[in-house]
Amino acid sequence: MKIWITGISGQVGRALQDVLERHGIDHFGTTHAEVDIADSEQVRPYIDRATHIINAAALAQVDVAETERDRAFRANALGPENLAKQAQGKARLIHISTDYVFDGRLRRPYREEDETNPLNWYGQTKLEGELRILTHMPDACIIRPSWVFGGEGRNYASLMLDLMRQRTELRIVNDQIGRPTYAFDLAEALIAMRDESGIYHYANHGSLSKYAFARAIWESAKQKGIPMACERILPIHASAYPTPAVRPLYTPFDTSKIEQKLTIRPWREALAEYFEEKRVQKPVAI
Repeated sequence: MKIWITGISGQVGRALQDVLERHGIDHFGTTHAEVDIADSEQVRPYIDRATHIINAAALAQVDVAETERDRAFRANALGPENLAKQAQGKARLIHISTDYVFDGRLRRPYREEDETNPLNWYGQTKLEGELRILTHMPDACIIRPSWVFGGEGRNYASLMLDLMRQRTELRIVNDQIGRPTYAFDLAEALIAMRDESGIYHYANHGSLSKYAFARAIWESAKQKGIPMACERILPIHASAYPTPAVRPLYTPFDTSKIEQKLTIRPWREALAEYFEEKRVQKPVAI
């Protein structure tokens, strides 16, 4: 077995590399600069070297995707489709999608079979990537995580810590609800599911708002003695913080399907590990 990680320089790609190394699993990775996954000629030599492909390559900046639409479509739809085409009969494909394929109006945890209806271009391109993969490779495995945090690279936890270092007061959206996903737990799940087929939802246990998650990060950082300027965090409505891309307000996942195959821990336990194992660096006091 040899696993090819696309997008290895990204948040999930780096976590995958770390976990694969700890498990002693043979693997290699490529960045977008090395391989454009939408280019058949660039992809073909790497597929010939792999038994499994974990596609962590994507344009995941939601607001950037809203304005750079062609770039997002190439990365999130055409690239996954090309991997599925090229990998047929050669390698298993495990693809990472998103909770943004839903519109957040269901008001109960989303199951895999629930109707999709993306509100933004990022979600539309990710959904198109799913559909194109399954057209060419029906036995592919698609994992939809939500609110991925931790590991290296920019993510919600690192952004909050940066803001808490710089500002005395933060105003955070309190009506956007979901389930956080720890990057290293997601990496373990992706590896465990490498020979499965179908669509699965994955996130750490426990639903909360972005505001409540920010407060949990703030409280954990204070307990760890990380210097911060932030003195208070205030809740606001999403309507008071407009962004180029509309976000769904309610996307907690029902993870019962994937939990028939693996165990999921609470997000608070994962957040504690994020701080305990020093995957977050202490900022310099200002």
